[in-house]
Amino acid sequence: MGQLLSNLVNGSLVKLNENSQGKKFIKLENDHYGSGTGVTMLRKDAFSEIAWNASDSNGYKNRYFGCTLDNFCDGIWPLKLDPEIRDCIVPVPIVVAEGNNVATLHTIYRKGFALSCTEVGVSGWQTEGKKFAYFADNNKRIANLDETATAVLWGLRSPYSSDDRAYYISTDGTVSFDRVYVYGARFAPRPAFNLKSSIVVSDAPGSDGCYTIESVPGKTGGLYVKNNGVWVQAA
Repeated sequence: MGQLLSNLVNGSLVKLNENSQGKKFIKLENDHYGSGTGVTMLRKDAFSEIAWNASDSNGYKNRYFGCTLDNFCDGIWPLKLDPEIRDCIVPVPIVVAEGNNVATLHTIYRKGFALSCTEVGVSGWQTEGKKFAYFADNNKRIANLDETATAVLWGLRSPYSSDDRAYYISTDGTVSFDRVYVYGARFAPRPAFNLKSSIVVSDAPGSDGCYTIESVPGKTGGLYVKNNGVWVQAA
């Protein structure tokens, strides 16, 4: 029968494919970014640490929109997902500080994005959005390197008050900051994104603790289901 993705308890694990390899994602919350914005998901593990930004183009060193971390989460990473899942991503409005010593807040739309200090429940330079209840303590903020038990430093989208630093979550779940350039590669990407609430998942988790996707709405109508690992349109 299945159940709606939106009916899962916050903190539940859901498995999605990246380049045909199953990866675990955490359900954070329904409609966090406004009514109809779907279910916010967060990659359980992080990728390898990278620079937050590789250049200071246009004079912006720690401006999130257009930085290396932003480009990975919103541009590179979604292409790893199955096209049928990618079509179910809901672009959402996220709040970002200008950076470069400018405190002005902006609202930008993203399909994939890094979370902010505010969203993970730690103090930052500016208030960017609102906290997810999931991040109740430091343990909930710790992330490991993909498919390992080794904790990493994972990047947030929040700029620090100086123009060449940004925030990240340390291996103990506390917040810190460092330079945004290559020699300060302390910002492992851990993409968040929103999926349509109408996605249907399994009634119970598998032996790995993860729910699986049973059906998704098609881009132009109808439903798609998996048959022997291949997405097919339901009759």
